[in-house]
Amino acid sequence: MELTNTNDENSFDPTPRLKSSPIPINFVPFNICGKKCFSCGEYYIKTHYLDQNYCKKCLLNYLTNIIDNNIYLDVYVYARNLECNEHEISRLKDPQNIQECCKNCLDILYFKQILDEDGVKNMDILDSYKIARDSILESEKYCRLCGKLYQGNDNMLKFKLCSDCYLISSGYVESALTKKPNIPIIYLPWWYNKSSCGACNKSLIFSSDCQKYCKNCFIFYTGCRYCLTTNVIFGLTIQSKCKKCKRVSSIINIANIWSGNSELDEFLLNLLPVIQNIYKIDEFIDKIKNTDYFLPSEINSTIDRSYNTQLEKLMDQSEMLMEWIPYSQFKNIQKVAEGGFSIIYQAILYNGSYNETIILKKFKNSQDFSKYFLNELKSNQHCYEIKHHIIRIYGVTKDKLGDYMLVMQYASGGDLHNWLQKNFRGITWNKQKLAILWQISEGLETIHNSDFIHRDFHSGNILSRLSGMNRLRRRGEESSIKKSHQWQIGDLGLSQPSNNTSSNNEIYGVIPYIAPEIFRGSGFTKESDVYCMGMIMWELTTEDTPECYASLMKSCWDPDPKKRLSMTEIRKTFGKWFFKNKNIEPFNQAEMKRLELISLKKLGPEFSEKPHPSAIYTSRSLKSFISKCSSKYSSKDYASLEFDFDIDIVESKSSLLGIKRNIEESNINTSRNNGKKFV
Repeated sequence: MELTNTNDENSFDPTPRLKSSPIPINFVPFNICGKKCFSCGEYYIKTHYLDQNYCKKCLLNYLTNIIDNNIYLDVYVYARNLECNEHEISRLKDPQNIQECCKNCLDILYFKQILDEDGVKNMDILDSYKIARDSILESEKYCRLCGKLYQGNDNMLKFKLCSDCYLISSGYVESALTKKPNIPIIYLPWWYNKSSCGACNKSLIFSSDCQKYCKNCFIFYTGCRYCLTTNVIFGLTIQSKCKKCKRVSSIINIANIWSGNSELDEFLLNLLPVIQNIYKIDEFIDKIKNTDYFLPSEINSTIDRSYNTQLEKLMDQSEMLMEWIPYSQFKNIQKVAEGGFSIIYQAILYNGSYNETIILKKFKNSQDFSKYFLNELKSNQHCYEIKHHIIRIYGVTKDKLGDYMLVMQYASGGDLHNWLQKNFRGITWNKQKLAILWQISEGLETIHNSDFIHRDFHSGNILSRLSGMNRLRRRGEESSIKKSHQWQIGDLGLSQPSNNTSSNNEIYGVIPYIAPEIFRGSGFTKESDVYCMGMIMWELTTEDTPECYASLMKSCWDPDPKKRLSMTEIRKTFGKWFFKNKNIEPFNQAEMKRLELISLKKLGPEFSEKPHPSAIYTSRSLKSFISKCSSKYSSKDYASLEFDFDIDIVESKSSLLGIKRNIEESNINTSRNNGKKFV
């Protein structure tokens, strides 16, 4: 990392009784878990107390190049043999600093400037080091740098730092995105070599031998190898300056962790302030103002507690946060499908220690970046924070052509429409159908509870993730969906807040799933999504359909949208049927009828009539349909358009009876590849 000297009259010296080293201190790692020296490749050895890693070879090279007696390091050393033949006459005494030590018999007991996890070391050591141990215990009663006597000492060796010789400060630096000085920073007077983030406990990413960051919390740690100090930066900035020597280091290349698009970066950044604002930086600085010494381990615990107090509720959400993912992390990218306004790719995401199959979704019309791309990001984030029956978006990337792409969860089980076509004969009423509908209804309820409307809800956008551990329990038994399908809702690109009043002329959709009022010029509403839920129910029906089920389905299609049930009511009804066995007898009878139809060879796609030639649908612009239907029907006319769109529903005595399931009758042309649906 390139370093340059700068002047800063307002800076202060965090370690006033130590000098900045004239050459880099390369013999200590910035990663406490490091095994080999980053400089020479030799294995690290450990100090006798506190088990701190250091490279003996690089330490000796350092001492060879230091020719003065200035104090650059606060370190406890031990000369094993004062009668060493290699000792010079001037060195026949206890060394006062590390430069005075004989390189042939030098041992490091511990570095005071390097953070220790616990701050305490078991003092049961070899007899040969007991004298040194006793000397350290005695010296820890006062500061070796200034001589100040510590009050309230004990007999345990604790990692103490003098509050006059080690000064902590904080401030704010300029944001790389907003260009405003609103990024908090802490200047630590020691070498912070932890390998995990203090806020979320995730592993840090090391971008150099003295720089690391948490991709989850966007906390950056930059160390100065001339002073063994550390800057902790709570956000993205361009550079980091050492408070002591004023050297400036460039922060990691922003292009690797940020998109460069102001709208997108602002959205991703706004996911983080809840975490950023919890750092109570001033509290622990005030804590040590009136003390003789402090323990860095306690200071870090104070910081971590301030993290964890408010982050406990956020930790589950940390997995949900979207991020910028460099395109270089994707391998084996293959085009698998192309829809109305997007292209779908399957790829492998290489993410540290594990690889994952994912989906990349690229919108065709780059001019609609804000309209569709950002809209799907925002909708997904709002809904996924509540419940997980929504296909997750991991983040965003940009391909080599400069086009932005969504990085999405891979739905290995395909979409509901294709799955029904292949498996309809084997889907049971009292277990699988109700379980599927309960999951789907909870997903749509989640969207509505987030005050969003899906607006393109159909069986092609209901996706399955296969999981061997996904089980749903019902009273008196344990049940699992066949192949452990977890049904989730995808494709939120057309979704909007429920109070949005945008023009219908810009809406895409699948015709059989469009509520009749939409074709008369009304806007999309939660009630129009409920109409779609009724269509999902219809796709699962046969002539064995229970009357209570048919009644619920009919309520979703009420010509007056205001009379349709809410998704919460619908979800609760499915829950009563499936989990609590309410009205279970009609479903048991329906299951017996289903088995009878199978034995009579009357159930299954091969026994269906050929689909109507106009009944092949895909998500497409509704402009022409809206214009045509708006002129045909008045806004007050709630006559159902169901028959106009070839939905075969027979109504008798206020209930839907004799509904014949024809799986191909609504042959929705969704994006597919071998039956697998991706968006």
